[in-house]
Amino acid sequence: MDQLKYHDILYNDAPIGPYPTHLLKCVPEPTNRIPGPVGRKDQRSSVFARSLLGEFGDELEREFKRMTVRYPVGGALVDLQNHINLYPRRANKVADKKAPIPTDPRVLSRHLKCLGHFLGADIVGIGPLPQSAVYSHDMKGREIDAPYPWAIALVARKHEPTLCASNGWEEIVDGASFQAYQRVALQSETMANYIRRLGWNAVATNMNSYVTLMPQIALSCGIGEVSRLGIVLNPFLGANFKVAAVLTDMELEADGYVDFGLQEYCSNCTVCAEQCPSHAISRGKQKLYNGYYTWKLNDRVCSDFDILNKEGCVCGRCTKVCPWHRPHMDARDFAGWDGDLAWLHATVDEQRARNEANGFVDPSERTDKWWFALDEVDGELVVPSGRNTQKLCREYPLQR
Repeated sequence: MDQLKYHDILYNDAPIGPYPTHLLKCVPEPTNRIPGPVGRKDQRSSVFARSLLGEFGDELEREFKRMTVRYPVGGALVDLQNHINLYPRRANKVADKKAPIPTDPRVLSRHLKCLGHFLGADIVGIGPLPQSAVYSHDMKGREIDAPYPWAIALVARKHEPTLCASNGWEEIVDGASFQAYQRVALQSETMANYIRRLGWNAVATNMNSYVTLMPQIALSCGIGEVSRLGIVLNPFLGANFKVAAVLTDMELEADGYVDFGLQEYCSNCTVCAEQCPSHAISRGKQKLYNGYYTWKLNDRVCSDFDILNKEGCVCGRCTKVCPWHRPHMDARDFAGWDGDLAWLHATVDEQRARNEANGFVDPSERTDKWWFALDEVDGELVVPSGRNTQKLCREYPLQR
């Protein structure tokens, strides 16, 4: 077979990946205003880091340290996650000579997107690395330097049946996150290894091994827009996903920022704020924060609820109730989408209306809850006591 024909996918305009991301409207700037300057953050300044370091008291420090391992599914995932994150210490070096492959940025970009999907990513995006996304210092106070011009974002959708069967803050919610974190960690480390073998510099940034803040990278790589949740939302997955990235000096082609009408939509929709158990999500307008406009999450309140949650482990309620979260739709359901935002919004409204009609189902009545309610206390797994899930469900009914 002719070599050029064999590599047609690298040279033509055929869509790459299961979702029709190629039909999203691309714009030259993010849809949320960024007057700047956007300052770099110290990794130790996050609320989770401050809890871990004991800044908020002994109880939060103690509960944070056991938060992700107190339930056996989450603990098992974290154990392997930690093993993956030991890998960079013995990672392969950059090859002395570059591989004899095309250097066209567009060809290389399409090649790496195909690789990302081959490794299991649901969505892959490429964009310039904002240096403001790079942490200034790590958890040990060491300066972080990431002199890479490009970022490749790898997106993993969280397990929909599990999220649907939960109330949004049960013990499996943290495990569902780590299941996605683990996948993108493995994908990003593998891709970085591969790029180094080709002769370019590359480093992965992922769970437990972050050198960057991921929302800015997701925005730059065209994964989605800033949402009321305070994070980036994707039109096909909602916010039910996790992201890792590969930073590299391989010359690539940017996908561009995307605009699917989310700024206007989130300005009028407050479902996530109304359903947030900790009331950490803003119901008001966007505010200027660190040089950009966003719906600023009260991260301390959110973090405290996650860490001290006695009804489960952490919380993903906002992800579950967001109208853009359509758990019964997969990539095949978007096959007929032509990029028309009216169609997309109609689908969102239809899903929301259907859930309103169904009302809230008490999680105790679900027949598809496959996990055991267990908690580790003094090294022993026990059935959690003192729960009042039904009371919480009455206080925060899952309706839109």
